[in-house]
Amino acid sequence: MHGGDWASLEPGPYPMLDLSSSISPYGPGPKARALWPTLVNRIDRYPDWKAREATQITAQHLHIAKSHLMLTAGGVEAIDLVLQVFRPTQVFVKIPAFSEYQERAEIHGMTVESISRIEDITNRSGLLFLANPANPTGEVLRAEQLLPYVKWAQRQGSLLVVDEAFLEFIPDWRNITLSQHAERDSHLIVIGSLTKFYGLAGLRVGYLVGTSDYIQAVRRYALPWHVSLVAQAMAQAALQDQEYFSQTREDLQQERERVSHLLRQWGTVREGAEANFVLFSPRMPLDPVIAALRARAILVRDARDFEGLDKEYVRIAVKTPQDSNRLIEALDEIFQKEGTAPWT
Repeated sequence: MHGGDWASLEPGPYPMLDLSSSISPYGPGPKARALWPTLVNRIDRYPDWKAREATQITAQHLHIAKSHLMLTAGGVEAIDLVLQVFRPTQVFVKIPAFSEYQERAEIHGMTVESISRIEDITNRSGLLFLANPANPTGEVLRAEQLLPYVKWAQRQGSLLVVDEAFLEFIPDWRNITLSQHAERDSHLIVIGSLTKFYGLAGLRVGYLVGTSDYIQAVRRYALPWHVSLVAQAMAQAALQDQEYFSQTREDLQQERERVSHLLRQWGTVREGAEANFVLFSPRMPLDPVIAALRARAILVRDARDFEGLDKEYVRIAVKTPQDSNRLIEALDEIFQKEGTAPWT
């Protein structure tokens, strides 16, 4: 199950508000918006199958050499390509986590095991998926916390795959990313996304960072023209609007704090989130809350299928203040109507 299933919502009197997918509500920026209408005149062309210009700009943004980076059709393609190329017999997933790590590995016939900490696999080998920030908790590991995972991979002759899909929402993300380490460490690969922070989810743009040998190997497994012309062009334009995105980052950080404070009047907000989403456990059963929000065309992500959480939560994306206010007003109505029930 994934968030973002807006198409399943029946038409009704309310405008749809998708808080189930954690995409920036502020869009790809003025440069990409200005470019968008012109792209219709270019879609008769095949994409650059090597994505040369988009790769160059993305590499510059990450402060790495372009030979160490490959664009992908979203993060899921990057996950699948890693599994196809390296063919690990044992896959570990640090939980709670995005379901596609396990699902893609099982499709390829690999054994998957969940872990909560690196000590669970101290003397074992395999491929480990670790998301930073974690999904759905939004918690971030800093350099000193990541080091034991890096050392494990080096010591055990294993591969650490760090998924940084939500990392650019973090103000000090450049001090956290392992992209530059992945250029030279053959036991480390970084997966990233240009769709979430830059508001390009409908175009599917992700990337892989690794040694140049790894990138060459992965390229052989990718389908031709897998990143569309429109996706490449919009990603390039968005990446060149960093002043705009610095402001959106600040706005979303402030809004996360505000909406977390407001949600606590009806339940528990899990502490430690630094990304653009929060986990909320209401003081009433989840099913009627989710259903009542859906009846108001507000979608949230039921997080009960995430292994390793301590409570029953919904994941709520941080959007604009107007979007948050609509959610809060809806919850106020729901709890006023149902609040006399003896739930604690």
